[in-house]
Amino acid sequence: MRRTEIARWVFIAAFAIGAASALSQQDQGPPTLKPKPKPKPVPATLLVTCDLACNWKLDGEAKGHIDAGGAAKAPAELGQHIVNAATDDGLDVVEQITKVEERGQTVLAIKLTPVRDTRLKAEQAARDKAAQEARDRAAREQDARDKAAQQARDRTVQVAPAKGRAAQAEAAGLVWTDPATKLMWTKKDNGTDLTWQQAKDYCRNLQLAGYSEWHLATINELRGIYDPSVKITGQVLGHENHWLPATWHVKGNVQLSSKWTWSSTPGVAPGKAWYFPFGGEGLGFTHPVDDGIGYRALCVHRSGN
Repeated sequence: MRRTEIARWVFIAAFAIGAASALSQQDQGPPTLKPKPKPKPVPATLLVTCDLACNWKLDGEAKGHIDAGGAAKAPAELGQHIVNAATDDGLDVVEQITKVEERGQTVLAIKLTPVRDTRLKAEQAARDKAAQEARDRAAREQDARDKAAQQARDRTVQVAPAKGRAAQAEAAGLVWTDPATKLMWTKKDNGTDLTWQQAKDYCRNLQLAGYSEWHLATINELRGIYDPSVKITGQVLGHENHWLPATWHVKGNVQLSSKWTWSSTPGVAPGKAWYFPFGGEGLGFTHPVDDGIGYRALCVHRSGN
């Protein structure tokens, strides 16, 4: 067979195959389109902010440090998670439960400031309580010393004749007798805080200069020893146990330890009594009888002459 004839038969076979393929495609219809691939889901993340510098954990796993007012994020599975945050010194800790409900970013704000403020307030309250207990203990010890010293002085005064007791007590600096009223006054107040009832009891139980009939001065009796021309300087115990300078206008060089002195005169309103501020302008005021902070007792003896 010649080459030209072979070539002719090859061409005829190729043409037949192509025609058959075209007819097959017409029978099957147009070609189908493949679906586009779906986009990959965005992974869920947890964004944590912290008002104070802190170290944080996610479900018990340390995640690092967050600056004050800053933020940090970490991948998180959908569902419930436990977030812990602690200040750099480890004194303040917050644990919060959060729920990641959808893909994307969930924000959780950690507030450590209220926890810190509560702790600091509790610590200050404990310090204040300890300081108050120390002051109370010192006051009790001073009262015991004063009582022992007073008893010793009383024993000394009691051996003197009755007419000489007042003079001897004044010479010892225990009492002062007002020449205008002939009232005998203690040379100093009690020196510690007292409620109104405690002030009355203190004077009623006082034994001084051989006398036991002492009483808490009335508001008018206190006014009677006020003298604006007299200026006695001293110190009073202010807030946080700081000693502050003070000036009193009182006769007889009576030594005071506070700005306010209780009187035995009840106030018009229930639960109040009159007190007298010797550092003021000669006016008395009323105060709740159960609040004794800064209030003292000054005792007087009417038969001192």
